[in-house]
Amino acid sequence: MGEGLGSRGLLLETLSSNWDARMTQIVVWLVRDSVRLEDNPALETAIELALAADARLCALALLEPRRWTAHQWGMPRTGLAWQRFRLEGLCELRTVLSSYGMPLTCLAMDVGAALTAVQEHGVIQAVVTDLPVSVEESAEHAEITKLGHPVVTVATDDLFTPAQLPFDRADVPATFTRFRKAIETSPSCQPHYPGQRPSKWPQGIMGEHAVLDQQLVALHASAESVSFVCHGGSKAGQAWWSDYLEAGALSHYKDTRNAFEGRHQSSRLSPWLAHGNLSVRQIWHDTLAYESTHGANESTYWLRFELLWREFFRWYARSAGHALFLRTGPADRMIAWGDGSMRWDDWTAGTTGEPIIDACQRELNATGWLSNRGRQLVASACLAHCAVDWRQGAAYLESRLVDFDVASNWGNWAYIAGVGPDPRGGRLFNLSAQADRYDPEGIYRARWLDR
Repeated sequence: MGEGLGSRGLLLETLSSNWDARMTQIVVWLVRDSVRLEDNPALETAIELALAADARLCALALLEPRRWTAHQWGMPRTGLAWQRFRLEGLCELRTVLSSYGMPLTCLAMDVGAALTAVQEHGVIQAVVTDLPVSVEESAEHAEITKLGHPVVTVATDDLFTPAQLPFDRADVPATFTRFRKAIETSPSCQPHYPGQRPSKWPQGIMGEHAVLDQQLVALHASAESVSFVCHGGSKAGQAWWSDYLEAGALSHYKDTRNAFEGRHQSSRLSPWLAHGNLSVRQIWHDTLAYESTHGANESTYWLRFELLWREFFRWYARSAGHALFLRTGPADRMIAWGDGSMRWDDWTAGTTGEPIIDACQRELNATGWLSNRGRQLVASACLAHCAVDWRQGAAYLESRLVDFDVASNWGNWAYIAGVGPDPRGGRLFNLSAQADRYDPEGIYRARWLDR
């Protein structure tokens, strides 16, 4: 239901079916991948609903078993780097919410069990959350509806709302170029200016969150170390982005973004965007503000170009549905497995004997981070030389990346495999040529191969 309800009358209409004046009324803000207060339309809608109905607000974050303990292709769904980053963001959110008198409830259970726990405290009038990106979130919404709770979905981490798109969600252009041109030539496709933190809050309810601290302690005690240098949370993300802009790095972004390393070579915003610690609309408008002060060039535009790639994969995933996870992909194209010249275990461990692949995989395994160029190269090597289904490679990166998000990871793998939105039917790279071009002095390879 909805994608950001606006009028007070419509808000109350949403709540009316469950109204019971004898019981505590509750609006649930289901925190998914938008772990922030600033420019959070889902939170704003939940607050508006709660105030309109004189209900309490339950800020509910879940460590869902499907992501935190489940496996696919024999690998964990999420890795230690992703989990630590998410927990840090949630801990910050808990602290900031408490300054407004609002508790955060964090539970390690699926959404059905969590809402049952919430119901012990009153009547759930509505569950407000992000617009689903993929099939698992959509299935959860169906489960919530089956339990009898109205679901209000809001486009929270997208550049554009569904109403702004110049095409129907069922007719998302099949290639990025067509998507970009449709967006850039449509007068309605201007990202809304980012909102601020809510200024008025309803009364909160619940507040159980011991699992956050328990999970962080368990991660720190893990034998497997992850040394990614950045931390989760809006404060850390904003500090990183501000430093990048103040260094003037946006002015050379297009020229340096494919470098394998270097603090200001690429923006490295993806972890904070994937976990919803920063608003993509804020980043978009910050680049425009930067241009007004420092001047516009191809590089300042190019970061917005890359944000459009992110946006494309989000709407592409919504349109593709289950097909994104089939061997034949959304393109319904059967591809052959690789030639078998690389062993899967060597590819994952970074012991293939191909220097650039080994360096990339070792960085990924040690930190949870890999540059965009590195991701393309390891995918290309897996597809060309490992005798495995392309989805196994996508699942491996899902299990390792600190900035994993379903649309970007699976969309890019489908693209490179030739079963997704690439009109050329896949991308395979000359690894030696790529290494010489983007690591000409071999510094990156030496750094990671020496380990």
